[in-house]
Amino acid sequence: MSYSIREAVLVEGVLEGMNLQAPCTVRAVKVSLPKLDIWEYVAADMVQAPPSIPDGAYEVSFDGRKMHFQKTAHGWVAGRG
Repeated sequence: MSYSIREAVLVEGVLEGMNLQAPCTVRAVKVSLPKLDIWEYVAADMVQAPPSIPDGAYEVSFDGRKMHFQKTAHGWVAGRG
């Protein structure tokens, strides 16, 4: 029987959009299947990005993955873009 491990991890990334590129940090939920040596990220939140970044749609690359984020006046929202 295979079991999974869920863990919250901080991952350095790069966000791109609105004609700019900037470093960022993403907190992601990583799910691993150790016996099969596979893993995937199932959720992510923006933890740190330069404060001067304008509101708008961005693509964030981290650990070989890409995800869309939207920066709004109220903060970052994952999965929009």
